[in-house]
Amino acid sequence: MLEAIAFFEQMLQTMPEDRTSLEFLSVAYEQTGQVEKHRDCLIRLADCLLHEKDYDKAQSIAMRLTQFSDYAPARAAVERVTAGVQNQIIQEEAVKPGAAKGGGVQPEDGGTGVFQDAGLEVHALSRAASAAEMELVWYLKEHELVPKEICMDLLHILTESQVTDQPVLISALVLLDERHPELTDRVMENLCRSSGVPPIPIELFEIPSAATGTLPPTFVHVRGALPFACLGNELLVATLNPLSQALQEDVSSRTGKVCHFFFAHPRVWGEIAKRI
Repeated sequence: MLEAIAFFEQMLQTMPEDRTSLEFLSVAYEQTGQVEKHRDCLIRLADCLLHEKDYDKAQSIAMRLTQFSDYAPARAAVERVTAGVQNQIIQEEAVKPGAAKGGGVQPEDGGTGVFQDAGLEVHALSRAASAAEMELVWYLKEHELVPKEICMDLLHILTESQVTDQPVLISALVLLDERHPELTDRVMENLCRSSGVPPIPIELFEIPSAATGTLPPTFVHVRGALPFACLGNELLVATLNPLSQALQEDVSSRTGKVCHFFFAHPRVWGEIAKRI
C-alpha cells in the first residue's frame, strides 16, 4: 500500500489533476489513517470531477467531505460542487428541446405533442432539489440543530437515492420529520428566524386551481414549492426549504409573478399536495 501511495503521489506531481491518482489516494489515505491527506485529496478530487462534469460523482465526494465541516476549504469545496450542479441544471433546461418559456412538462395541444422527454425534466428537477436539500442539511449540521450522525444519514439518503422518471418529493425536512419528528419544531423555528420566511397554516386555505396551475405539478411535487393563493398578479407559495434562494428565483421565473414565500409544516404540506 505504501509503495502504491508513493507511486501515485509522484504521478500527481507531473499530472496534478489526474483523476485515477486522486481516486486511489483518497481511499488509500483513509485506509492508512492519514486524515489530513485524505481530506485534502477529497477536495482536489471534487474539483477534478467538476472540471470533468461528472456531477453525480462530485456530489458523492461532497457528501464525504461533510465530515470535515470544521475545515473551511472542505466547506468551500462542497459549495463549489453544489453551485456547479445547479449551474449545469440551469444550462440543461435552457437548451432542452420543446421546453416552454415557463419550463415544465407541456400539456397536449391540438395534436402538436407533449414535452419530448418528461423523464429528463424529472431528472433535472431532482438533481436541483438534491443540491438544495444538501445545503439545508449542511446548515442544520453547522448550527448544531440536528446531531451530526442524523445529518450524515440524511446526506446519505439524498446522495444515494436513485433518480427515476416518476416525480418524487426530495426534502430534507420531510426526511427529518419522518425519522425524528421530535426535532421538527425546533428546526422549523430556527429556519423561520434565519430565513425571514414566516410560517403558514396552509390547511386553512381553500387552494384554487388558479394558484396551483401557475407551476407544473412535477415541479411542485419534486421541489416542494406549492402555490396556495393569488393576490392580484402576485402569488403566495408554501415551501419546505426557506433557505433556498435558488428555489425562490426558479419559482418566480417559472410563474412570471411576484412571489411571496411562506414556510409550511412537512406533514401538512404533504397532505395538501396529495389533493391537488
